[in-house]
Amino acid sequence: MESAKKILFLEDNPIQGLVLKRLLEANHFEIRWAKHGKEGLLVLESFIPDLIISDVEMPEMDGFEFCKHVKKNPNWSSIPVVICTSLSEPEDIIHGIEAGADGYVTKPYEETYIMYRIESLLNNKIEIKEDVSPISINYAGQEFTIRADRMQILQLLLSIYENTVKQNKELMAAQIDIRQKAQAIEKSLEESDRLLRNILPIKIVERLKEKGFAEPEFFSSVSVLFTDFKGFTDVAELMTPSELVEQLDLSFAQFDSITEMYNLEKLKTIGDSYMAAGGLPEPNNTHPVDIVRAGLEIKDFMETIKTIRMDQGFPYWELRIGIHTGPVVAGVIGNKKFAYDMWGDTVNTASRMESSGEVGKVNISRTTYELVKDFFNCEYRGKISAKNKGTIDMFFVEGIKPELSKDGEGKIPNEKFMELYAGLKKNERNG
Repeated sequence: MESAKKILFLEDNPIQGLVLKRLLEANHFEIRWAKHGKEGLLVLESFIPDLIISDVEMPEMDGFEFCKHVKKNPNWSSIPVVICTSLSEPEDIIHGIEAGADGYVTKPYEETYIMYRIESLLNNKIEIKEDVSPISINYAGQEFTIRADRMQILQLLLSIYENTVKQNKELMAAQIDIRQKAQAIEKSLEESDRLLRNILPIKIVERLKEKGFAEPEFFSSVSVLFTDFKGFTDVAELMTPSELVEQLDLSFAQFDSITEMYNLEKLKTIGDSYMAAGGLPEPNNTHPVDIVRAGLEIKDFMETIKTIRMDQGFPYWELRIGIHTGPVVAGVIGNKKFAYDMWGDTVNTASRMESSGEVGKVNISRTTYELVKDFFNCEYRGKISAKNKGTIDMFFVEGIKPELSKDGEGKIPNEKFMELYAGLKKNERNG
């Protein structure tokens, strides 16, 4: 049975030394471990290895000096020496050649590549020739003198090639890791952007991304819509918690679709109340008509749900809708949970339009009425008392004017309606 090959390795780092020790023992080598060059020379007095592996950066005596001592001693000069280092500049490699090293690998130790060097050097013995002429190499302004035969140079070239392959693999792995992390960050940013756009108007999101803040703005004309369920608590008591949430989600999800279709901004929900506005953050001239059409469509949707649930014997909600138009100040509040909100008497009055209305009706103020009366039939209610507001002229919107309606029921606009509506947009552009 062939005896185990002997290896002396020099490594001052206890952790890396332990890694190398276990790696060599796992490959059935008889080993000795020295902590620096001077200790390595002492070990060689009593232990002649088949191969030496030496770290470069060590106390007492570094790997280059140790290698020179080994190659100068006729008893040890034929022992192949592999330089192990974290240094990878060309001059470091040339230093190793100049010192007489036969192989070169980079740290940290990796079994595949260090075993390539060990096996190659053990299987291809280098003959030391005394008559080899020295070669002078000038690199980066420094002159190096090396003395090596063809096999030694070949082994060093193979070492450099293997380490280049290793470094390329490491670089490729790092690039893949960076690419994956970049994709994860991009996906996270896209998701954050999507969530932010669901919370805030797109214009405000872009402003926040560009400047990091969004200053409050004054809008001279905005239409505000409020909805509220009548007897919400009484009906909610007849539902299970899951059914309650399901029915609220069904309603508000449809309200969201309607407000989006009419170019309105949903502001918030508070309990069973829903708030939206038109004419912000991008001002326009069509918002009074847009918001009334949205209100009528929300009303029709709730009437449909009421009919379905009545037929099935389920409890149902009835809805009040109120609209008012006027000036507001709007902006982003909060620095952790952003919210786009608006303030002013217009908001309070719109809320009174809802609370002073009736179920199944769209209740509007005179201000809004004057802006939409050419488009919709409205019933004057008179001066209605509103909390903290005294009396206010209020109107119920019955539907689109018959001459502007396609279906005769005041629900679907015809071409004449759309021509009038286009006139509002034209005035908006001219303004």
